[in-house]
Amino acid sequence: MAINLKKGQSIVLDKSEYDLSKLMMGLGWDVAKSKGGLGGLFGGGADFDLDGYAILLGQNGKVADYKHEVIYYGNLSSSDRTVAHSGDNLTGEGSGDDECIFLSLNAIPDRYSRIVLAVSIYEAKTRRQHFGMVDNAFVRAVDATGKEIARYSLSGDASYDGKISMLMGEVYREGGQWKFKALGTPLEKNLNGVVGSFM
Repeated sequence: MAINLKKGQSIVLDKSEYDLSKLMMGLGWDVAKSKGGLGGLFGGGADFDLDGYAILLGQNGKVADYKHEVIYYGNLSSSDRTVAHSGDNLTGEGSGDDECIFLSLNAIPDRYSRIVLAVSIYEAKTRRQHFGMVDNAFVRAVDATGKEIARYSLSGDASYDGKISMLMGEVYREGGQWKFKALGTPLEKNLNGVVGSFM
């Protein structure tokens, strides 16, 4: 049975119970209808385009090469194909995962110790949009057989108002094991700004 994580909580990704040859990290969200409608009057809420991405961090907790270590709509795969993006979802409509990051955990090079999963609102400031207008955001870990391991859901927090990016969670190595941690950290930076904070 999948574990529902709380902010800051982490779990071990148990290799004996799950097929971790390919781990899917599903990202999803909805636009809050009540706030989205009002937002439309003020320039926001009409077209929400949230972008999910993965940031590959070395042992020092830094990104060494933006071009190859940030997996997003403009760079759908790491050079060794151990981390891949499903592609850009421009609307977030429908149920289930809006965008997915696929991790071949057994093959990810040792030089990477953490993979941060984040979501940013595209052109948020121009469109006057923020995470206070987003409902039902989640990140979930699913094994190669489709079995959900864990899920972290977040929405409706007043601290999200004005924030245009969210660090959803991270997959990291510790003591020879892969773990998944729920982050839920709202930021006022766009995608480039978030990545820049890890450089």
